Amino acid sequence: MRIRVAKRSVLRGAVFLLALMGIVWAVAFRDPVAHAVSAGAQHIPPLAHDPPDNATNDPSANNVVSVPFMTHGYCFAGSELKDTKAPGGFFQSRNAPQNVRNRTNAHTLFLLAQPSVVMPFDGRPGMRVSLVNNTQDLLAFAASDSRLAITQEAQDTDGNWKPIEYLPSSDCGNSFHRVFLGPDQFWAFAVPRYNGSIPTKLRFAMVLEDGCQLHSNVFDGSVNPGQFAVEDRRAAATLMDAYDE
Repeated sequence: MRIRVAKRSVLRGAVFLLALMGIVWAVAFRDPVAHAVSAGAQHIPPLAHDPPDNATNDPSANNVVSVPFMTHGYCFAGSELKDTKAPGGFFQSRNAPQNVRNRTNAHTLFLLAQPSVVMPFDGRPGMRVSLVNNTQDLLAFAASDSRLAITQEAQDTDGNWKPIEYLPSSDCGNSFHRVFLGPDQFWAFAVPRYNGSIPTKLRFAMVLEDGCQLHSNVFDGSVNPGQFAVEDRRAAATLMDAYDE
């Protein structure tokens, strides 16, 4: 009797061990393609975002300007909320946030360059670039006299992205503060649409507080060689008063 019980125990143990080995084998050597999903559009992030509103596009608009030098950034943002941590005394822009009308499912912050959307820019037609907050957070942005760290970039003849605008520095501590953009809000900025002797690609770049960069969609345009050079503030002040700082 004891021998039969022992044999049964050994047999059960062997069966258990074989089953365990089978499980280990299946886990270690399972076919990875059995759970593969066909690649499709759902794996590709959107290359462009929908406009936040229904602004009119005019592809034939004559809203370009030619300059021979690097100019400064022109994205000034107003804020409905007061920065309680700022000392005050800074320039306050009247460019208030607007409500997003065309809501998308993408919960992102993005820059949208709209070269064919005409906006008045310092007495002449310019283009529009929008900073859109499609997240669920109230976002804070560092500003200097309401100017955000947004500049226009262009590809040089080697295909490298180079700034064609700069951010003026300020020696006044009162210039620095924050502006706020709520969920489903955006700022629309009137900026120059450049024209020059070098056909190229252009985009906008924004430096955020953590040091990372936010880039807009790329669009076609042209620039002059001097726009890649270090800014000459005296030239900017004398050659074109519309670009005075």
